[in-house]
Amino acid sequence: MLLSAEILQPWFDVAQPFAPFVAGADAAQQSTWNERFQRLELDGPQHAIVDGFQRRMGILCLTGRWCGDCALQGAALARIAQAAGDRIDLRFLERSDDTAALVVTCMINAGTRVPVTWLMAEDGAPAARFGDRTLSRYRSVARKALGDSANVLAEPPDDPVRTVLQEVLDEVERVQWLLRFSPRLRAVHED
Repeated sequence: MLLSAEILQPWFDVAQPFAPFVAGADAAQQSTWNERFQRLELDGPQHAIVDGFQRRMGILCLTGRWCGDCALQGAALARIAQAAGDRIDLRFLERSDDTAALVVTCMINAGTRVPVTWLMAEDGAPAARFGDRTLSRYRSVARKALGDSANVLAEPPDDPVRTVLQEVLDEVERVQWLLRFSPRLRAVHED
């Protein structure tokens, strides 16, 4: 279930951009997030995709500074937002007692997972939500935990970190197209 703009907007307003969010972490956590960010610069085709974005959007990521998958997805989102300029306003919230009211409303499979990311239209209307690990990360977990019985047909990626970047970019691009063809937003933009 998507939360309403009235629920998400106040959280978005108090959330932090990438740099201040990471600066609030301890030294080891900052190192992980910054290493991921350095490693995830967009390549030419990825830049071309982002250059094609036409709609402004907000992205709110409920995350944990301590979480490795959060650092990876968060850094990927930060690189995408950096490339998009003012078309993406990306904010981060730490999962904590202060955000418990949001955490319990966004459970996935009856659990309080992180990261959980909301993608919103320019007016704050929620457009999509995704959370927990990406497909390639789950395939990796399955290979390690279940071995051959996992029946994972996809080959392991050459670069698992960059594969997550592409998976996150695919979701952001999907929502960009959703927003681009939204009758409501097409009427607003007269396009």
